[in-house]
Amino acid sequence: MSGSRTLNVRRLSTGSVFKLFAVGTLCSFVPFSVLMGVLALFGLKTLTWNHEQLFGVKALLMGPVIGALISGIMTLILGGFVALGLWLYSKFRPMDLRVYEETVPSAET
Repeated sequence: MSGSRTLNVRRLSTGSVFKLFAVGTLCSFVPFSVLMGVLALFGLKTLTWNHEQLFGVKALLMGPVIGALISGIMTLILGGFVALGLWLYSKFRPMDLRVYEETVPSAET
């Protein structure tokens, strides 16, 4: 069972912002790139590396690599801008975040 509560946060750490961006982009770009690799396995022009179309097993293997690379680049660039923006925002006012906590039943002895 999980419960929710609202936290009043004055500032998020930069590491937390980057962690959120890394998890979010990895969980979205890598599966999408794997899908594009599977489609390229069947002959569709979905993956390009160094201005060269990838097909077959090479595309299937390069799909996750391309997804991880895109995820890393997006995390560095956008995570940096968001961390800067949140830092500037924290100078003026705090923000409210809703968190969902997992309640673990206590082991009674």
